[in-house]
Amino acid sequence: MDTVESLRGELNACLSALTAAGLGNLDPQNIEQLNKFSAAAGSLGMNSGKKLIDNLSAVLTAFKEGSSQEGSVQVRLTALEFYLQSIKGGGSEEEL
Repeated sequence: MDTVESLRGELNACLSALTAAGLGNLDPQNIEQLNKFSAAAGSLGMNSGKKLIDNLSAVLTAFKEGSSQEGSVQVRLTALEFYLQSIKGGGSEEEL
């Protein structure tokens, strides 16, 4: 992923797969994939995006371990989805 737009597309696909499968069927690969996206976001200077991805990854891990609630996951998922929509078409983090 060498552009913000390609990372945005990959993240959207990951979030769609995650929501389609449901939290009860959380695949550890989803969390691993989010961690890779976090690194890519950092290298692209997407500091807000990296923070949102890291937050979602952490709460998904906690949910899988039984120490977080579904509502916490939903809040972070919604925040990341809003962020992705906000940067669609070349929007920047400074505009958020």
